[in-house]
Amino acid sequence: MTMDEFSRQAFAEWEAARSVRRRGVWMHAIVFAAVNLLLIVIWAVTGAGFPWFVFPLFGWLIGLASHTASVYVLRSPEDELFLRELRRG
Repeated sequence: MTMDEFSRQAFAEWEAARSVRRRGVWMHAIVFAAVNLLLIVIWAVTGAGFPWFVFPLFGWLIGLASHTASVYVLRSPEDELFLRELRRG
């Protein structure tokens, strides 16, 4: 296997791992939306008093935001090394 083939294979594996991480964020967002919608419905059906659903909503939103940032904004040290080697040629 030449270095070019090795680089292509490494890039394909890196992209596949990145795709899995992105799908994980989307699944997290879908579950977040479904559960919090259910909590809002429960709140509305039980009399719509104090909006208690905001506490789990905002708590979970912090987790979702950090998960999203870790996948779309921040890079792991391994990603940085890989990208540096890829740029080097």
